Amino acid sequence: MRMRTEPLPRAKSRPAPPRRRPRAKLSLRVLRLAACTVVTAALIFAAAYAVRSGWAEDQMASARHSLINITARSGFQVRNVLVEGRGETKSADILGALKAERGSPLLGIDVAAAKARLESLPWIKSAEVERRLPDTLRVKVEERKPFALWQLGQRLSVIDREGVVIIKDNVARFADRPLVVGEGAELRATEILDLVASEPEMRNQVDAAVLVSGRRWNLRLKGGIEVRLPEEGMEAAWHRLARMARETSLLTRAVTTIDLRQPDRVVVRLTPEAAKAPQGPGEST
Repeated sequence: MRMRTEPLPRAKSRPAPPRRRPRAKLSLRVLRLAACTVVTAALIFAAAYAVRSGWAEDQMASARHSLINITARSGFQVRNVLVEGRGETKSADILGALKAERGSPLLGIDVAAAKARLESLPWIKSAEVERRLPDTLRVKVEERKPFALWQLGQRLSVIDREGVVIIKDNVARFADRPLVVGEGAELRATEILDLVASEPEMRNQVDAAVLVSGRRWNLRLKGGIEVRLPEEGMEAAWHRLARMARETSLLTRAVTTIDLRQPDRVVVRLTPEAAKAPQGPGEST
């Protein structure tokens, strides 16, 4: 009798227990990151120290100085200084302000500082400074124009239209300029002198304009006549006086004061002798 054999069923295998991994050590990537962090921090600290201590600035200045000297040896030296617009300013003063001696490195000239020094000179209103390679420094200046004489106390100064004092000494050659008198008069000179000039026939009659208490103007005319202008409406008052001068003989009489501070009338003060003479229309004493 044959016996039939059948395959025995396979025993079910149990899943293998999970392997316990050893504790991870610092990976190479982490080490590199840490090293980079340390190096970066060290570089930042070193840079900050270099800046605070001035070492970096000194090194940069030294490098710049060396480079400028190299360019000078290559031919970039100051050999020519071209100046445009100079009239009153002395050449020596301009060269002194530029601080550019012949043979000095052209690229070593600080044009911004040179411009500032030029504009600090009394006559110079504005300046331009530029390098023209390889060996020329070009300077263009605009000088102030003498506009008037300003008297404060016993001292005379020459001023421009903006009231900037140009010179305080040796003003005799500017004696033909109009005169303004008083504290603050230099800053308001244009308002009164332009008004005076608006009546050409009267302009030559004015010797000086005096600012009174910083508020209004008195005009001193030739022959000693004082004209008192109002604080408001002085333009109308001045034109009214000019019209009266054309239509009457007011300014040719022995007048000491003409008061225009009241809009509806003119008050004229005469010498005792002239007071006996007939008065012109619109005048009172």
